[in-house]
Amino acid sequence: MGAARWLLIGRGHLGSFLKTRFSVPEALHWTRDLDELDEATLRKLSPTAVVNTAGKTELSWCEANAAETFRCNAAAPLNLYRRIKAAAGEAIPFIHVSSGCVWDGPYRADGKPFGPEDPPSPACFYSWTKAAGDAMLLREAAGGKLAILRPRQVYSPLAAERNTLSKLRRYPKLIDTPNSMTSAETIARTVDKLTEPAGAAAFGRILCVYERGTTTPFEVGMFLARAGLRAEPELIDKSALDRTLKPKRVDTVLSDPFFEALVQPPKVQDELRRVINHFREAQR
Repeated sequence: MGAARWLLIGRGHLGSFLKTRFSVPEALHWTRDLDELDEATLRKLSPTAVVNTAGKTELSWCEANAAETFRCNAAAPLNLYRRIKAAAGEAIPFIHVSSGCVWDGPYRADGKPFGPEDPPSPACFYSWTKAAGDAMLLREAAGGKLAILRPRQVYSPLAAERNTLSKLRRYPKLIDTPNSMTSAETIARTVDKLTEPAGAAAFGRILCVYERGTTTPFEVGMFLARAGLRAEPELIDKSALDRTLKPKRVDTVLSDPFFEALVQPPKVQDELRRVINHFREAQR
């Protein structure tokens, strides 16, 4: 990040990772409600960029708390962007972390991965609010410095409940369906690029953020088992899983040539092995 003075928003799994990764001072790590971040505070903090990782993500909670989920995932980011414009004009880049879960696949009807221009196909209320929030932000920020990141199944070395590695340790049965995954480090590298001159072309668009290639929950479960972090998983058929889960769990494979050229992400299996090694050390 160099000498950038950027404001990090969010206290969850990704926010915690980025705070440590970029040594963000406490004064520039906003962990309270987005609606409490007013124009006066923004002027006082004088950030050179804003990175928003906040949002509601637990699917069942989102279904049961629809109004609050819409506020947090759609209305609050839009209102924050408006306050940023009011406080500092269009000059401050706003990097909004959304979700690749807005598509239900794993592939499009023609068998190809989902790209940034593909219309969302939300399969649950959480996904619907993320897609709606993205659309409202893009409309509001037409011509402005907004970049929307859509990662998928975020994982890191942190022992956090929302870490995908933590979740895949808990399930005795896993599906073997292709999916994209995104390490928190790949998101950090993307943020780095977007706060440098080389990333200027990324603003005004959506970026799918992921590692190259695909993996499956079963393959990740086997990686975790070989690392001594769980027993070997059993296979469960995707249709059988869908009958037991409400809301539905989506499978999504992403593709974005612009992102790959900008960030040059690693192969997903290589990144998984690297991160799982550090994840194992964090459990000790």
